[in-house]
This record gives sequence, C-alpha cells and structure tokens, in this order.
Amino acid sequence: MRAESRAVSASIVLATINAGYAHTSLALRCLRANLGRWRDAAEIVEFDGRASPEAVAAALVARAPAVLAFGVFIWNAGGAADVLQRFREKCPTARVVLGGPEVSHDELPPPLSALSDCIVAGEGEDILPEVCAALLGGSPVPHLVRAPLPDLARLEGPEPEYTPDDLTHRIVYLESSRGCPHACAYCLSSTAPGVRWRPMEAVERAWEKLLRRGARRLKIVDRTFNADEQRAARLLRRLASALPADGSVQVEMTPEPPGPELYAAMASFRRGALRVEVGVQTLTAAVARGVGRQPAERLGEAVAAMHHTGAVVHADLIVGLPGETPQSFAESFDRLVALGPDELQINLLKRLRGTPLARDPAFHAMRFETTPPYTVIETPSWPAPHLMAMRRFARFWELCYNRGRFRRTLPLLWEGGASPFREFFEFSERLHRRFGRCHGIPRDDLARMLIEHLTGGARLARDVVLCRLAQDYAERGGQFPARRFADITAGAE
Repeated sequence: MRAESRAVSASIVLATINAGYAHTSLALRCLRANLGRWRDAAEIVEFDGRASPEAVAAALVARAPAVLAFGVFIWNAGGAADVLQRFREKCPTARVVLGGPEVSHDELPPPLSALSDCIVAGEGEDILPEVCAALLGGSPVPHLVRAPLPDLARLEGPEPEYTPDDLTHRIVYLESSRGCPHACAYCLSSTAPGVRWRPMEAVERAWEKLLRRGARRLKIVDRTFNADEQRAARLLRRLASALPADGSVQVEMTPEPPGPELYAAMASFRRGALRVEVGVQTLTAAVARGVGRQPAERLGEAVAAMHHTGAVVHADLIVGLPGETPQSFAESFDRLVALGPDELQINLLKRLRGTPLARDPAFHAMRFETTPPYTVIETPSWPAPHLMAMRRFARFWELCYNRGRFRRTLPLLWEGGASPFREFFEFSERLHRRFGRCHGIPRDDLARMLIEHLTGGARLARDVVLCRLAQDYAERGGQFPARRFADITAGAE
C-alpha cells in the first residue's frame, strides 16, 4: 500500500527501548519510511535500556500521541508492560499498537495483551498505515493483525530516517536482505526460511548517500551476508570506497572460506575497519545437525582467510543447545580459541517465541526462565548448577578477553597444552568466590586476581606475568600500576 505523502495533523509516536544508547532501531525507521501520508505526523522516540519505566512513560506522555506504536523485543519485554501501564493511566484516550518479535509469535502475555488496542504480528510496513488510518478515524481494528510479508522492492528504505546525531554518535543498522538460507531450530529466521533481497541498485545508492551524510559505524543485519558472494563482494567494495577514515562496517557470515572475489572485497578495507561475525554456535557435528545447522567443517580455513584480509573476526558459541554437554562444549571452545578469533562471544540458549525449538516436544525436557530473556536453566545433558556457572564464565570471559583487557596475559592460563576451557572455568569460579558478582569489577582488581592465580603455587614466575600485564595495559593506553600489586608479587616468589 502506498498513499500520497502529505502533512497530517494527527500525532503518531513510534517508540521502543533499545539495549543501549549507541543502538538505533532499524524497525522503527523502516516503519516511518513507509507510513505514506502519515509519515510527517510520526515521530521516532527511542530510549536507552538503562532508563526507568517511569522516565520512559513520562517522555511518552509528554508527547501526548493519538497513536503509540511500541516495538517489543526480548531485551525490553520485561519492562514494556510497566511502561504501557503508566502511559495508559495518563493518556487513556491514546490508542496503543504493539509490534516486534515478542508479540508476533505464540500467545501474548496477559498484561501486554490487555494494554494494547492492536497487535501487528510480523513485518508491519504495509499494514501499519492502514491500522493508523483506522485508529485515527475512529474505525474498529482487529486486536490481532497478521501482516503479510511485504515486497522489499516496493518498500521505501530506512536510510533517510537516520538523523545527523545518529550518524555521528550511534550505530546505524542497515539491511540488504531479510531472511536466511538456513533454518536453525533456535532462530527466528527459521519461521520464514529463504532470503528476500532489496534491489541492489537501490541499496547501493542509499548506503552511499548515507556515508556522504556522515555515517561512521554501520552494522548490516542480514542474517547471512555471504549467502550470495558476488552480491556481498559488490556491496563491500562500494562501502570500502566510501567509508570515512574512522568508519567501520560489521556483517555476519557463515563460517566458510570466502571465494576470491569476496576475499578481495574484504581486503579492500583498511585493517580493522571490517568486522565479521562468524556464526559458529557449536563445533559438535551431531548437535549442529540436530538443530538443523550445517556443521562448520571449514572453520579453520574461514577464520584464517578472514584474518588475512585484515578483518576483525568475532565468533560465537551457544551454551545449552539440545544434545550439547559440558564436555562437548569445552571441546568446541578449545578448538575455537586455538583459531585465535579477535572476540569469542559465549551466549546461553534463549527460548525465542515461535521458533521450531520452542514448539518441539523434546524442547519440554529443557527448562527455561519464564520471563525475558528466557535463558536456559537446565537440559537433560547439562545440569542446572553447571549452566549457572556458565553464565559467570561467559560474563568473565567478556570482561577479560573480548574487551581486550588481558588479551596477552590470559593465554598464560593454558600455555603448554592445557585446556583453555578448563583453565578459564577454574579462574572464573575463583573470581566469583572473591567478588560474588560478575559486574562492576575494576580492571586493577581483575589484574590482581590474575596475578594471584597465575603465580600461586609457583605456577609461573612473577616477572613473566607482570611483563604480559604491562603489555596489556600499554595496548589500551594505560600504564601498569605494578606498585599496587607489590604485596602479591613479593609473596609469589
């Protein structure tokens, strides 16, 4: 549906709560770009995930919209009902429309359902203008509207909806396609398998214009950017040629070695400007096949080739997949650490509404939290206490390795052939016993624990550990405060 674009007096607020300030909502921008005659009446209002429900509701009330369209995602679903309840109390005549993955699958939780006038399930660009027209005109609308998949060739792109402040200070999310060629049982992309492409020329024009306007940090959310290598190479070449000196581009690829054309396009970026998320998830072939994922048989070649292009390689593993055991996960972790990714993210499995895994009878043998983000608690092959320990493991790994704080020092834990998983698990449990938390721990306190752990029992000479730590501090623009640790180092001899 495409209505003429003209000013409309009614007010529409498109709102959501993002995970953090740096993040922008691609969904809201896609919706506003395609509101037709209602576009100029619509305002995008985004909030930082740290904002209180009171503050979010107050900001929405101050705008007094006739229609509030609110995006509900796994990271904000917990507070959405609180926000909307407060908003409803102050703006009882406003009409509330909900959309997003958390309300598009399965039965909606009672609080959110009761607080909404209409729920748009699915991609809403085509249907939201009709819903807004009906609500603003006083016409009845169904409480649940299932949106048909829009034709991407007909949609207006979201790129013009990014403000100068977005381009300068925040991450600009973009897409050249929707869907995925794979159908992993735990992923929402499996609900509509297959890839739908935006027209290539339109994407190139929109992205180049965005870069000319000053965009610096681009994150392309295509689920498998290298599904069509020629297309991916062409887009990367265009981005590399127009990217500012301090700019960066992030894409997600399957763990396969890039072909010659794609390799050359990746290498056309200055070193470190291209970030590649390599979706590994598991290196246990039986587990991969069990969730409908192709085993990563050429992962080593892929990571090596991507490193050679100068790209930053970010890999990830999922804890708690059906059939995965602590031992098999440890083997995947050790193999992946040996390949040397720049970042290795550890995610615990989530129960995402609408996924095949959530509908599979075998799924009910697994226990998940009943509130967002629905993290796995226990599986038949992974006991609850160990999964709780893996939450700590993931958080401490993020603090110590992924953030680059101790990139040179940490490998001392497993030098000589020890298991990286086993050694870091032991260290993470020691950190937990000392601090009793996984957040708000200063770097110097983590360094102290690392010195104690590595030098205890004459495991390593103190000079070796201090030298590595000094290098880690220097790489992050700081000076290692050796005097602060004189008491430990003296006693470690």
